[in-house]
Amino acid sequence: MSVSLSTWLSPLLHLSQDDRENAEILAELRLSQLADAYAFLYQAWQDKTANKLLTSIQVIASLERLHWLEANESQAWLALFAQRLQQICPDIGSLFNELEASGYPELRLALLREAQLDCWSEPLDVPWVLRPDQRHLPPELQVRSTPLGYALAVRSSSFVVYRQPLKDAAYLRERFWPDVQATLNNYWQVHNASDCQQLIYWLGGQGQRYAWQLDFEWLKTASDEERLEWRQELPEGMENYAELMEESVGSGLETLDVAAWDWVRMADLALAGYLAGYFTATEWRSFALVALWLLRSRYGSWEEVAASYLQGYRFWQTQADFTLSPELETTWQQLLTLPFSPMQQLDWQALSLDHPDFRDALSHYSKRLDDPLMLASLLASLRDDVSLLTGLAVDDLPESRRHEARDYLFAGLDIHPDEKLTPTLARFWQPGRVHHYDQLALNCRVGKVPVLPANLAAVDEVWEAWQEQSPLLADQVKHPAGIVMAEKYAFYLVKALETGHYSLKEIEQLALALKEYLSWHYPSAQALVEAWLGWDEVLSLSGEEKPLLAELAWHLKDPGSLFRFLPWKRPPVRFTEPGKAVSEADLATLNLVGPLTGIHWSWPEKLPQHPRQELRNLLQETHLFQDAEDLTDFLNHLLLAGDRQEYMIAFSPFTLNSERLDMEIEIQEQDERDEEQEAYYQRLLRVKNNALGINDLDLTAWDMAQLVDLAVAGYQVDWLDEEALQQWLAKVRKQITSEYHGWADFAQALLAGYNFFMNETENRDELLDIFSQRLLSLLVAVPAQAGLWYTLAWPGEKQGSWNQSATSLTGKRRLH
Repeated sequence: MSVSLSTWLSPLLHLSQDDRENAEILAELRLSQLADAYAFLYQAWQDKTANKLLTSIQVIASLERLHWLEANESQAWLALFAQRLQQICPDIGSLFNELEASGYPELRLALLREAQLDCWSEPLDVPWVLRPDQRHLPPELQVRSTPLGYALAVRSSSFVVYRQPLKDAAYLRERFWPDVQATLNNYWQVHNASDCQQLIYWLGGQGQRYAWQLDFEWLKTASDEERLEWRQELPEGMENYAELMEESVGSGLETLDVAAWDWVRMADLALAGYLAGYFTATEWRSFALVALWLLRSRYGSWEEVAASYLQGYRFWQTQADFTLSPELETTWQQLLTLPFSPMQQLDWQALSLDHPDFRDALSHYSKRLDDPLMLASLLASLRDDVSLLTGLAVDDLPESRRHEARDYLFAGLDIHPDEKLTPTLARFWQPGRVHHYDQLALNCRVGKVPVLPANLAAVDEVWEAWQEQSPLLADQVKHPAGIVMAEKYAFYLVKALETGHYSLKEIEQLALALKEYLSWHYPSAQALVEAWLGWDEVLSLSGEEKPLLAELAWHLKDPGSLFRFLPWKRPPVRFTEPGKAVSEADLATLNLVGPLTGIHWSWPEKLPQHPRQELRNLLQETHLFQDAEDLTDFLNHLLLAGDRQEYMIAFSPFTLNSERLDMEIEIQEQDERDEEQEAYYQRLLRVKNNALGINDLDLTAWDMAQLVDLAVAGYQVDWLDEEALQQWLAKVRKQITSEYHGWADFAQALLAGYNFFMNETENRDELLDIFSQRLLSLLVAVPAQAGLWYTLAWPGEKQGSWNQSATSLTGKRRLH
């Protein structure tokens, strides 16, 4: 025969009589909110002592009397603990023995002895029995089986919700998290809705796992010396972090899995934002469901979630001044094992990633990223991870961040604050670089072998390097190279944004142009990252720049990377790029000066006031130019006569009469020579030896390279306008295409001319070697970054067609 629960528990429930005593019981146990009470009940169930179970029964009764629990939920809990108590103490004698042994208060023990407990050993009249093999819970203790129910279960280590009404934030705040505002302010440093949203996207897309996992991957391959240097460079107070990280690496872990630490807290923060009034119920659900979706994407069980979360918690403890809870690991263990735990009730594998609730939440999450500034900030974050926060909260940048950006732009990059932003950043928009890399990949795919001039040879090491990189470059045909230029431009654009010095509207226009350019060339943000990684791997072979291989690989692997969620759509056929376009013919002509002054990747920029005056002074000192008229006169001289005229008049006749040449050399050797005579003597020797083919070549190349260099300088100091520079470039093109048949032909003449006309100095051989190496790099593309002549069509050369859409000079038409 069974007895009712109320009859069975009646003597125990009457131990607490009034509200004051009920409140004292909760205060004594530090149960200030319902979440605390639930955690207490979970732990009490685990303890298996009569004393603890009896106290829990009294706590449940108190919770009901204070209206913390509804009657039906209270009865369900009471039934659970009554069954547990009866299992431990099957008769009244064993109950008293347990209580006496545990030091139960004498007054309460005396009251129990006086109570009528004749029905103690009778089975309870409840519709269910909780056994390990038959865990049927009362409806009042069952969790929601919807995705939102799972999202609540994910963070139930601190907030257990059964069938509570979720539409009333005030009710939930009062019952479960009355100090939520203080938690947000003090723990999270969140003071408004913008802060909260920023932090949620940071946790989802980057979080603390980003830095930890990058450190882990790097340490796996670092030498002992590198590890020691890494330790020394860590901020003060990070010793425990270093020890735990090196311990993790030494344990043989393949990866450091701490993502759940970020995503569980993302769900925490979403709920906190809702209870604090920062988010609507819809916004909270969306963010919480995205956190759940990320966890479900990564982990195959509740146990894996718990292990990852706790691993992250251990790392966090090494950097925090306080701990979340000393019982946190125990709490997770209870959640994984207790029959009434949400994690026991909800089958992790049964949760479908394709649930409509997820689709809606992900759409909402993605829409909030539909901002060109967000794309620019995300690109910049790979070089400076804090840049991600810039895109997430443009209007709330700390002043320290603004100072850093100003120092970087105005001091580090020598940008004058008075310069206008668009032309200033145009120097970093380099379509020629993109054209070069795209054509470089195609050249390697079709096996185009570099052609060298007769007076320049490459050592074996150069050809070995070319053969090593060629198949890697050939594989990059599938990846447009636009990101190589765009990511650096994005970085400088974000730095400009962070200064607070420029118009936000202008920055937004440039960011939109950048986004349209990238959206045109890549089908998705993920494809963009794949292209970035591919090009970074190849270009890092030269060692010129620290590659971002680890960071890019992280974004491709991590389910939360915001690159996966950026809205992406192809722009209209016509769109405006953030920088100035340049034709391939002009680019080729500008780069006649490659071995002299470096590569032009774009149209030259006008210089700001101070650098402009410095360049004018240099032109005055070296060429005695006082104004634009002097420059124009000299450009005409180079075009029509130049240094090649001196050779033709003073030296070429000797090539027809070797005896006369020998006599002239002998005359020069008999007397002491001043600087001018020494130069003449050395040139006679070069004619005699036909140094680098000087007697067999047309030296127009040397004059045209100088002409282009000086014309560009004239444009930069504002002595020539854009139209005038284009006219000079056209004249140069006409001249060189009539004399030479390709880059190798031009390079042969340029090298000979440089060697012949170069001034006599102590380091002349060194300068000639440097010039030769530059020529070689331009022609062979070793390193790949320098090989523009290998990829750029010779002016006037007929263009072949190819089947890859161009990503180069104009971005919208084929060039090959």
